[in-house]
This record gives sequence, C-alpha cells and structure tokens, in this order.
Amino acid sequence: MMPKDRALELKAKLSKVFGDYSKQIEFELLFSALIEVNPHNSTDDLLAWLKDLNHRQYFNVEEIPFSKLKQWHFDKGSGDLRHDSGKFFSIRGYQVFDSRSEAVLWDQPIIDQPEIGVLGILCKRIDGILYFLMQAKAEPGNINTYQISPTVQATRSNYLRVHGGRRTRYLEYFTGEIPITVVVDQFQSEQGARFMGKRNRNILVIDETDNYLELGENHRWFTLGQLKSLMECDNTVNMDSRSIMSQIRYLSSDFTLDISTLLSILNEYQDIVSRSDFWLKSVLQTFTTAQSKHNLSTVRNRLIWERYFCYVDKKPVPLNNVREWSIGEKIIEHRAGKYFQVLAVRIRANNREVDSWDQPIIRQRHDGLIGVMCSEIEGVLHFLIRMKLEPGLYDLIELAPTVQCIKQNYDPGDHPKYLECFKDTPQVFKARQSEEGGRFYRECSTNMIQVVEYNEIEIAPGYIWISLKQLKELVQYQQLLNVELRSLLAYF
Repeated sequence: MMPKDRALELKAKLSKVFGDYSKQIEFELLFSALIEVNPHNSTDDLLAWLKDLNHRQYFNVEEIPFSKLKQWHFDKGSGDLRHDSGKFFSIRGYQVFDSRSEAVLWDQPIIDQPEIGVLGILCKRIDGILYFLMQAKAEPGNINTYQISPTVQATRSNYLRVHGGRRTRYLEYFTGEIPITVVVDQFQSEQGARFMGKRNRNILVIDETDNYLELGENHRWFTLGQLKSLMECDNTVNMDSRSIMSQIRYLSSDFTLDISTLLSILNEYQDIVSRSDFWLKSVLQTFTTAQSKHNLSTVRNRLIWERYFCYVDKKPVPLNNVREWSIGEKIIEHRAGKYFQVLAVRIRANNREVDSWDQPIIRQRHDGLIGVMCSEIEGVLHFLIRMKLEPGLYDLIELAPTVQCIKQNYDPGDHPKYLECFKDTPQVFKARQSEEGGRFYRECSTNMIQVVEYNEIEIAPGYIWISLKQLKELVQYQQLLNVELRSLLAYF
C-alpha cells in the first residue's frame, strides 16, 4: 500500500475514535502534525530544495559604513538612524528607569518599528490531508540565507510597496480579498529586549475551495509533521514560522478520549507516524481530564500581579544621548564590549521585491540559550515558566522560557537562575535556531526542552509551573507568551 493510502486509512480509523470531533479543523491539524506523508515532496526533498536555493539564487550581504547607507540618515537633532521615507523602522535611544525613584537603570539603542507586519501561513486540503504553503525566504541576517518562512512575511511598508518593488505573492489571502477560514489571527510580540513595542499579526488560514493554487518558485507544500521534524535541524525553520506554529492547538473544547485506544492505533502505523513517544504522550494528555497544578485563573492572576507591581518604566531618548554606547563610522556598540552592535549592510538579491537595498541591522556578540524545563506533575506534563521583564514589550512582562539569556552578558557568579540545569544533560529537544533575519545579523540561540524531576526543583520567585494544555490555551491570547517561549512551544 502506498504511503498516502496508508495515511488515509489511518485517518479513517482515527476519525472513528474521535467521532464528531473529527469534523473539527483541530483534528485536521493534529493529523497533519502526526505524519510526514507528502506525495509532492518528501522531507529530504524539501531539505535538498532549500539547500539548492542557497547555491542557485543570488543573495549577497556586505557590511558598509553608515555614511554609505542609501536612503538612511542620522537625524541632526536626536542622532536617531532613520529611513528617508519615515517608514520601515529606525534605530533610537531608550532609557529604562525605576518609576518610584526615577533612578536610571540603563540606556540602550533599540529598534523602533511601529508598523504591524503580516506573518501568514496558507493551508489547503489536498487529497484528504492538510498541507501548509511555506516559503524559502532569504534574509540578510540568516546564517544560511534561506530558511523556511510563512507563506507571507512582510512589513506594512513592504506589502504597501513603499520600496516601489514587486507585489507580495499570496498577500490577497490575508487581506480579506479572498474568502478563507481563519484558524489563528493574533497580534504577538517580538523580541522585547531590542524592539520597542513591536508586534506582528500572526495569521493561519485555510483555503476551502477546490481552486488550483499555482506555486511560486520559492514556495512548497509541507505537512505540519514535516515542519516539526525540520525544526530539529539547525537554522532551518525561521522564527516567524515557529511563532505561528506555536499557536496551533488540537483541542478547542472539553472533548476527551481514550488515550490507550488511540496509542494502540498509532502503533500499528509506526511507518508513517513521525512524532516521538514523548510528543505523542505530551500532546494526547491534553485530551484527558487530568488536572493541572494551578488553574488557568491562578496563572493569569499571577501574571497580572507581576505586571501591576512592576516598577520599571521606559522612555525614548535621543540616540546620541545614550549612555555607555558609542557611535562609530561602522558600528554602534557598548563601550564595555557587551550586549549587541548596530551595523549597516547592503543587500543584493534576485528573488525579493526589490533587487537591492541598504539597512541597519543588529549583531549580537554571542549566541544565546533558550531553554524550558518540563516535568510530570501527577501525570500531567508541566513547564517551568518565568514571568520575564523586557523593556520593549508592550506590557513589560510576558511568560518566558525557564532560561532565556546570553551568558557572556552576565558577570561571573551572577548567571540567571536554573542556567546550570541545562549543562551536560540530555534534552528532549535541542536545536540551534536563528532569530528574525530581517533585523538580526546571523544571530542564533540554542533552543532546548529538558525533562527534570519535579521534586528536585526549588521554585524561585517569578516562576510558575504551567501545563502544556494551559500554554496552548494562553497562546490564543495576544501578548501573553513571548516570542522565545512560542519558539519552543512550536515543537508540540
């Protein structure tokens, strides 16, 4: 029997177990996550296609002095680095202070990009299986140039064609021009340490029509299972794709099922079910009546409490007044050699809306670590989540991974809590993941999910155990989970 026929046979058996729930879109998403059956492209074919684009399509990034930046200038008054059109983004100064004493805590440059961009994935059922239309997109900051990106990934200035370039392909599916079914549609935050209040629209839609969709040269169909497998490859699935994937859930009501029966069926189809035993056990737990350690109201209240009693505030300041930072001919950097740099680059490409452009970009000095610890508490998988303050976040504090840091930015002996728990121990998931390549230059963090013994972990202030089911519920709300936590949650 062909793999596709085996997949449809499995889907029919699962439909009987799920009953009427199998008619829900969440069931279609779960089934797509379980398999890598793709008669259009195998997972290996998709990897080879991605690598081939790196050799075949021209994309060049050159570091240049700030004085050579075309269509960018330093403001004569503030020193802020701005685009001549007043669009896209700017590099400004930012000051963080204690709102009670007004004591300044630190200054820094920051990216000010008030525009809300579109990060959109288009899905379609093809021969009974739900596929995701993804794009191989080159970004100036990507370590390996091309990464698997959403169908559409565009700032407002880009899709409004302020640059005078070509129209963004498939944009009409996310602007109301074509009837679609909306599955995910949320404003979500970006990196709060280097963006000032930045949000993007994360949207996932389904084309329910039978219309044929012509593929662009840099677009291919993926199952959700293929995307999750490719997440385990270093620097392959980009941050924006991971952000949208994290908001996909497989349960939208109080529906429950017999896990043992379901696992028995899946065991018969090990040749096409591509998810690990840990993944299956974790995700299928969400379909049971097992209780989380804290109810959802308690979790939300803890976050509100942390936000209300936060006495940190922030305000923009002129870039040329930012303390402890220097502006050179080629680099804006911290005088102690910590944190990040701002530099200028010139990009030439033959596969983007315009063939060349200049821009500032952030370069982190060292790789980061983004890790979450998980443990079963009375048979339910929970994650140790931090309520983390980042000055650029819209509400200052969002739910974050257990550890989210760049170790070299800390003084010896003052490392973040739980950092040592991720040293020299096996992980359920570990991969090097790139940050958003349009604004961050070759920046990478090691992403980890690690199982620990619940009784051996002492809970520090500002941390809380949250179940997977609860995280999948909370991510349905805007700006509760930061982008680093969403990046890890995309694994499930």
